[in-house]
Amino acid sequence: MQLGTLLTQALRNQGVQELFGIPGDFILPLLQQLQEQPDALPFYYMTHEPAVVYAADAAARAANRPTAVALTYGAGALNGVNAVAQAYEEYVPLIILAGYPSQKEINSGLQIHHQAKTVDSQRAIFSEITCAQVRLDNPETAIENINFALQMCRQKSRPVIIEVPRDATNFDLPTMPNMSIEFANPPIHENQYRQLATALTTARRPVILSGINVRRSGAQRALERFAEQFNIPVVTTLLGRATVSPSHSCYAGVFCGDTQTRASQLLYEADLIIAFGVVYTDSNFSAHRELINAAHFYRIDFPTQSLKAWCARLASEPLPLFETRDISPMAVSPSNEFNADSVVQVMHQQLSQQRALVPLISDVGDCLFASLQASPTDFLAPAYYASMGYSVPAALGVFVATRRRPIILVGDGAFLMTGLELGHCLRYGCKPIVVLLNNHKWDMIAAFSPTLKCTALQQWHYPELAKAMGIESLRAHNAESFSESFAKAWADHDNAYLIDVWLPENSRTKRLSDFAESLTTINISGVSKV
Repeated sequence: MQLGTLLTQALRNQGVQELFGIPGDFILPLLQQLQEQPDALPFYYMTHEPAVVYAADAAARAANRPTAVALTYGAGALNGVNAVAQAYEEYVPLIILAGYPSQKEINSGLQIHHQAKTVDSQRAIFSEITCAQVRLDNPETAIENINFALQMCRQKSRPVIIEVPRDATNFDLPTMPNMSIEFANPPIHENQYRQLATALTTARRPVILSGINVRRSGAQRALERFAEQFNIPVVTTLLGRATVSPSHSCYAGVFCGDTQTRASQLLYEADLIIAFGVVYTDSNFSAHRELINAAHFYRIDFPTQSLKAWCARLASEPLPLFETRDISPMAVSPSNEFNADSVVQVMHQQLSQQRALVPLISDVGDCLFASLQASPTDFLAPAYYASMGYSVPAALGVFVATRRRPIILVGDGAFLMTGLELGHCLRYGCKPIVVLLNNHKWDMIAAFSPTLKCTALQQWHYPELAKAMGIESLRAHNAESFSESFAKAWADHDNAYLIDVWLPENSRTKRLSDFAESLTTINISGVSKV
């Protein structure tokens, strides 16, 4: 059996339905074999390795299953390092198929092009950002290594790297055995469980804090049933925003550091907090360390614990129905300013009238904070690692995995990093709506360092760039013109749109300003002003 046949079967057995990548010399023999398979995975290629990994990352998040990426040795794989690091930190299961030199090339004694310090530098670097690293340099161990890598990817919900030497496609491999991977859930920590179950019997104001790993581990429905059964409010972290349906009867909003929200109020008034699958990031918890270190704060972490098993067992406890608390959003004073919040509010008003599930993909900065003005049931953003330039290539990944038309929320700074990948979207039938928040600078950077003199951006002609890529473009300067533009774009499903939204100078949202001030204060003094 050829390696390409074996890999295709192994990937499909794990639910992988697509392959992203960029062709490069060391990976070409494998790509050729993969594309010759009768059941070949569709191959989606783009312009730049970080964008390719972002697209694969988004497909994995949207479908909640692994996706695969093929990159050449060194120059290709190492160019994708930042995007893979983000996937690792945000628990996204990616399978990186990376090229590697043949043994003859290594034995030549010559330094190999794309090689860094040593021929094994690629593997050493990826050992920091993947949960397993294997190399298919021996036909006798190839199947075992593939099995191990795929098992780690699924079990830990993190990237793995499979290095494929250039000559591995010449292997004559045994017939593929049944590659279905099963692994036992870790046992519940009994002492920890009994402490929490006992605490629940005396609690009066419990709250569930839901993190991203509730979704990664497939525990969403179990958590929602547990909350509903006992009437426990559910608050999500910013990264875990998609873990609970906004329409759920116990959903109480997003905790993202701001104290003037219902979510924060519930957490601070709680006498018991159960944190399921939370990633404890500085962006969420720097100003709230006393909260997560409190005696009534219980952590159920993934993958060391089965979140689904915990929820199911807790739901079997003879607990009372807890008293109903106010979980409605706090009233916010309306603002007459036109800013990112205003833009998302208009989007939310229009999309809330639709029955269709609309994926919203946000970049970082004011885009991310403004996205809280909407209540999407399908939301993606790099809300912890916060790498700029994610949203445009991610839109293709979401479309590939769901076949739904995505909406992109992106700032001009992030758009300049990966915006040209929009041209590839059209080739695959993806016709997104890009809402480009244009304030002519890296405003998130300016929020943290107001006197820095390198945050201004040249005024690019984004409508002309869009036109060059075959994309319709519109421009908006206020809420009324944006509302008209967005309605027009949404009604036209035959075309992709870029809406260039010119924001007034100093139109930064209060949430971003407060976040920057709080985090800066903590980083300098170690003490929060909150």
